[in-house]
Amino acid sequence: MIEIDASALDRAEKLLQGIPGAAKKAANTAARKTVRGARKDAVQKVRERYTIKSSYVTRTISFSTNLGGMYFGFQSKGRVNDLAYFKHSPGSVPKRRPPRGKYLYSQVVKGQGGTIAHAFLAKMKSGHVGVFHRTSGNSSLPIEKLSGPSTPQMLGSPTVADFIQKRMEERLAANVDHEINAFLMGYRT
Repeated sequence: MIEIDASALDRAEKLLQGIPGAAKKAANTAARKTVRGARKDAVQKVRERYTIKSSYVTRTISFSTNLGGMYFGFQSKGRVNDLAYFKHSPGSVPKRRPPRGKYLYSQVVKGQGGTIAHAFLAKMKSGHVGVFHRTSGNSSLPIEKLSGPSTPQMLGSPTVADFIQKRMEERLAANVDHEINAFLMGYRT
C-alpha cells in the first residue's frame, strides 16, 4: 500500500478558516483529483515496463481516504495474472495443433521475452483462453495453467511505487493550491 501524508491540507484549513465548510470541500476535491491522476500514473508506469493491458491493472486498484486523520492511500489486491494476459504469439488459439518444434512465445517484461517449450494456447469450455502445458510428459491430461506476476507485484516494484508516491504528493500540493485559489477568488462557494 502506498500512503502519503496529506499535511498540505492543513494549509487549506488555515487559509480558508474564514469561509465555513470551505476547507473540507477543498480537501475532498483535491483528494479526489489526486486519486484520479494516481490511477492513471500507475497504469502508465506499469505499462512502460510490462506488456499487460491497462484493464487488468485498473481492476485491482483501490483508494482509501481518511481526511480526518489527514492521510489517504492506494492499494492493489489480486491474484497472479494469467500468462495469456501478456503479449504472446500466436495471438489467438490455433485451429490445429502446431507442428513439432514450434513453441509458444511470451513476453511479460518488455524486451525480455522468450519461447516456452511444450506450452500451448487453448480455449476452455468456459470460454477462458489461457497458456497451458502438460504436466506429465506427452499424455493429454492433466494440464497446468501458466501465470505471470500479479498486479500488486508489478505496482510494488521500487521504481513504480516510488514514482507513484512522488507524483501523488506533487499532484496533491498542486490540487490543494488550485482549490484554495478557487475559494479565495470567489469561483467556488
